[in-house]
Amino acid sequence: MSIKKIVKVWSNKELIDENINFLRRPTKNVFFPISGNTKEIIEDLVDTYQSIPCAGVAANQIGYDKSIFVGLKYLDESIDEEELEEKESQADQNISQKNEYAENYEVYINPQIDRTNNKSIQEEIEGCLSLPNISLKIKRFDEIKVRYYNKNGKSIRKTLNGFMSKLFQHELDHLNGKLMIQHNLIEGYIDDNSDLDPNLFHELKMKLS
Repeated sequence: MSIKKIVKVWSNKELIDENINFLRRPTKNVFFPISGNTKEIIEDLVDTYQSIPCAGVAANQIGYDKSIFVGLKYLDESIDEEELEEKESQADQNISQKNEYAENYEVYINPQIDRTNNKSIQEEIEGCLSLPNISLKIKRFDEIKVRYYNKNGKSIRKTLNGFMSKLFQHELDHLNGKLMIQHNLIEGYIDDNSDLDPNLFHELKMKLS
């Protein structure tokens, strides 16, 4: 279908209240069989995912209120996790770059976490297309058991850990109306080439509290 613009919380050193409010609204579950409109949303998600250096894109990040995200299907040795997170946080600065893992994707419909392991924790850096030019170190569950439907309507259950677990939790947060800035942050970093005002970060955090 088409590549969509990312819904961002800030631009030109100002918060975008309309976008913030939209991203804070939980998305709606998809019903099967999938409608023509939902198929178009999935196509837009795939096109957008393939056009931007990122690990995943949620439907509300491109303006749709459906519980769907497109993201990496698997992690292999060719994927540099830290580099991918850095590219995602800097996507605003590198608009000509495409997703080098464009064909490695899964469509996750109505995703949910069935079980977490409270003794299995990770603390890793995350970037986000909707919060450009910052990276945050966040504490999340490591091992999780999840379920979702693929684009063919098949129910999938998996145990995820490491990067794939972090990705699933990050995108599910989006679909539930939660931004990564709302977690208990360990550290935050503004990209060296960005002119993002740190006060904007704190203003957003206050608005979301």
